[in-house]
Amino acid sequence: MEITTPEQAKETIKKWLEENHHEVKEISDDNSTFHFEIDYPLGSMKRQRVIQPKEFPALIVILNGVSIAAEHAEKLKGMQPNDRDAFYNEIRKDLLFLQNSYDLNTDEAGVAKQVQFSYEFYYDVLNKTKLYEGLLLNHRTLLYIITKFNDEFGMPMMPKGDIAGHA
Repeated sequence: MEITTPEQAKETIKKWLEENHHEVKEISDDNSTFHFEIDYPLGSMKRQRVIQPKEFPALIVILNGVSIAAEHAEKLKGMQPNDRDAFYNEIRKDLLFLQNSYDLNTDEAGVAKQVQFSYEFYYDVLNKTKLYEGLLLNHRTLLYIITKFNDEFGMPMMPKGDIAGHA
């Protein structure tokens, strides 16, 4: 079945996610035709979003991200700017040729606060494999960021009950 409308895309994607036993929560969002929040990996506390932005017809965006742990942000803040830039450049080089995108959000001092990942594709390639390819790639990129920060700065102390995830 060729998918040509947002309604078809929404119902098809929701069906695939539910068939695979994901928790699918519809999010009210004035900027999107549909916006789902799901558990990915399956049954985990980690979340990804599947969005069809109103501004870009026929585009599907898969999003997730990670906040930088306060301990890691403090260590970044204490680094010399050239060393911090070199650390960010290592990440850029490692992620450069992946099919997803990332956005390293920094404060005015150049200290990373969060990293967001996105995987985009259009209806002309929308199939279950493509959807799960995007979810998996975003998850692997998140794991890479967490590992990279933990390798550089050590494991942060996590508050009890924290489900959002930190790098």
